[in-house]
Formats: sequence, structure tokens, C-alpha cells
Amino acid sequence: MTNKPISPKQYIRTRARNLPLDTCYINHNWKENRMASIFVVRKHSNHNFTFGIYLVDLLALGTKDTFYHFNVNESVLNELLERSEPENWMKVPYPLVHNIIYGANDFAEYNGFKLHGDFELTQHILEMDTDEVEYIEIEFGKNGEPFLLL
Repeated sequence: MTNKPISPKQYIRTRARNLPLDTCYINHNWKENRMASIFVVRKHSNHNFTFGIYLVDLLALGTKDTFYHFNVNESVLNELLERSEPENWMKVPYPLVHNIIYGANDFAEYNGFKLHGDFELTQHILEMDTDEVEYIEIEFGKNGEPFLLL
């Protein structure tokens, strides 16, 4: 009996959280724009990376878009960062991006907005949302209310 390799999606759902967190990136102007582009990178033992990318609206909608790259080499990660203007990125500690993503999503769902459908998968690249992750106070909405930019 041979072991059939599992699909990237199944791996992410069941094993991605076992990979060590490597680096997190966020756009420099996320506070001013109230829109965060986030990379959460995990490292495989073969030195490749699996990472999630999250476009997060802090004003109303939470995760507007999300996708992943699975078990890719460092050049793929660097190419994506460079294509989107590397001077716009800064490395940040994981708890900051965790609080932005989960906080914005909670705010969005509380106010009746649906998250991007792929978050059901890419959330498994993030740590579970528990008290184990340091809480960081972040403002969502505008004066506590959802604010949609058209």
C-alpha cells in the first residue's frame, strides 16, 4: 500500500500550522489607508515556503481577497514582493498581522459583511485565534461604524 501525497489544499488545512512562522510583511501605509496587504510566511524543512496573502479592509469588509502559494522557493516570494514595490513593505511581528486580520474579520462579520470565500482555507496558514496570541488594540471602521469607500 503506497501513501498518496495530499493536495496543497489538504496540506494547508491539516498541517500548515505545524510549519514554523518565518516572516510577516505589511504595506507601510496600512494605518493611513485603512487597507492592509499582508504576507504571512511559513517555512518548510526543505527551505521552501508556504504563504498566505491577505487584502484586509479595516473600515468595513475585513478580508476582501486572499490566496496562497504552496511549497515554493524563496525566489517566488521575493518576486511577488518586488513586483508590488518592495519599498512599500515592512517586516512586522506576527501578532500585529494576526490582530489586523482577525479583528477586521470579526468587525466585518458583526456588521453583516461576508468574508472572501478563500479565507476558509488561508486561515489555516495563520495561527488559531486564541488567547495565546498577544492582543493588540486596533481601530476598525470609522468612529466605530463600518465605512465603505466607493
